[in-house]
Amino acid sequence: MNKIKIIALFLFMVASQAYGQNEVYMDQVGDSSTITITQTGQDNIIGTTLNPIFIGGGSNTVTIDQIGDTNTLQVLINGASTNMALSVTGNDNTQTIICGTILNASCSGSTINQTIHGDNNITTVNLGAGANHTSIMNITGDSNQVTHTSTSTGTTSANITISGNSNTIGVTQSGTLTNSVVLTSTGNSSTVNITQSN
Repeated sequence: MNKIKIIALFLFMVASQAYGQNEVYMDQVGDSSTITITQTGQDNIIGTTLNPIFIGGGSNTVTIDQIGDTNTLQVLINGASTNMALSVTGNDNTQTIICGTILNASCSGSTINQTIHGDNNITTVNLGAGANHTSIMNITGDSNQVTHTSTSTGTTSANITISGNSNTIGVTQSGTLTNSVVLTSTGNSSTVNITQSN
């Protein structure tokens, strides 16, 4: 079993030192890996649109926390049965997780969890090819905008819970059969779009 633990903790430094530039870029390919990334404070970045972190192989377990400040997350996952749990706590959050691509198109049986507490959320999940997708997000406040896409060939799910502020939700799943969404939203400027097929 591969194990990778990356901890990027921001510590306040004297004014003469550079600070706040947490960044993580990585490629990990292999089955049954355990990957833990923790960042705390300031300009956190885990991957970018042009250079997302890449996790390939099946049955991987990925745990990511960001905690505070200018968080950003761009992750590309290939491989079945990946279990990913994110946690982000505050500030300018942006998460994008793409699972399953043309290089190795399975995202089958994967679970992607997110719990985000506040600030300028925006989260996108794209579960790619395969089947039995699950996603699950819980967001509590601020400028939300959530999306979950799937391209099911059977059994997918979603389970999105939001509490407040400028919501705009999404979910879009597709056939063949089983689909499921449990969506709870509580307050503010909601717009909800759910599309399933079959």
